[in-house]
Amino acid sequence: MKSICPGSSIWEMLKLLSLEITKKSNILEEMKMSNYIIAADVGGSRLRLILSNSNADNIADKIIRLEEGMTVDKLNEEAVKTTKELLDANGIDKNEVIGVTMGSAGVPDQERKILTESPNVPKSMGGVISVIPAIASAYGWKNMYINNDCSTAAECAKRFGHKRQEIKLGNPYASKPFAYRFANRPGDDKEEDYHVVIYWTISSGTNIGIKIGDSLFKGEFGTIPEFGHQFHMEKDPFGNDLMCGDGAQGHLEAVLSGGGITKIMRNAIKSGAISKGKLYDKIVNETDDIKLPVALFETLDDENAKIIVDFVILSLARTMGAIIVNYGPGKIEIGGGVMKSFKHVLIPAIKLLDENKNNTFYLQRGKTSLPDICVAKDYGTDYVWKGAVAGFLAEYKP
Repeated sequence: MKSICPGSSIWEMLKLLSLEITKKSNILEEMKMSNYIIAADVGGSRLRLILSNSNADNIADKIIRLEEGMTVDKLNEEAVKTTKELLDANGIDKNEVIGVTMGSAGVPDQERKILTESPNVPKSMGGVISVIPAIASAYGWKNMYINNDCSTAAECAKRFGHKRQEIKLGNPYASKPFAYRFANRPGDDKEEDYHVVIYWTISSGTNIGIKIGDSLFKGEFGTIPEFGHQFHMEKDPFGNDLMCGDGAQGHLEAVLSGGGITKIMRNAIKSGAISKGKLYDKIVNETDDIKLPVALFETLDDENAKIIVDFVILSLARTMGAIIVNYGPGKIEIGGGVMKSFKHVLIPAIKLLDENKNNTFYLQRGKTSLPDICVAKDYGTDYVWKGAVAGFLAEYKP
């Protein structure tokens, strides 16, 4: 039998093969020793339980449907059972899990680690989500984390969002990461993170979360006040009342949200302000309110569509300017369904801020560093549960 000599091509191939096998073996060993985290994501009539890790990877998940008549205790039972199914299916021992975490709309009770007043569960549950302590108790996990959705999304933006070194000057909205930098600032060329990060969602509603250094701004009572329910203005551009989903008049959310934009469009038809044209046809023929904002941005050659879009742009620019001068963020990440039309909304709003020589925002150039403004990755789709993982890691530092 012919021997294989060092230096021969076959010898080199075997060495490479051996290195590759060792590398894969090390990766598998690392995975075995990983600190797993169970994350809960509530919304869209379902509870999703996710087997994750310190990188907020979705290793596997399972869904529990939420139906009217379901009780808090029943959901807890289902969550405990589904957690076992998730672990068993992936060969994970409960001792390999370091804790459980959740972010969702609602008011967090940090002492009991539950959420109250959540709109994401059936009315029969009274707005309470208590799956985190139920799962932790069942499996002996001591580490628990909860927070409201926008706060956890801010955690995600800080830890897993756009990095400073990814964002450049120029025309960045032509391709990913869809981010705008006004000017280079001290630290942008170094491996430094942002100190102040704001996540802003503009979806069915609107709200912000704020992360300052290692601290999450939680407010005096554990949750940031509802940013979208501040007074903005009373009337839309057609003279109709701006009515928020909570029944109040003039809230910011009545303009900067998918639901708010839809109401402006529907009310314009009811009042007779819009009685003909391409946008009129779109509104009267579309029964699904969720699709109406998309129809609006597809009809920008219509005069009334342009009136509404310009109104939204101006509101976005003014609010963004207020956020910047009040909080001094290094980065704002904006997510939610409305940002899928960012080229028609966000870019014009930034131009209003950047080019209007009469506003304070413009006059502060050179005196105050201006933030990077980014469209959240995948429009913030998974920012809430990934942020719950980020918040968990920030609190427990495994």
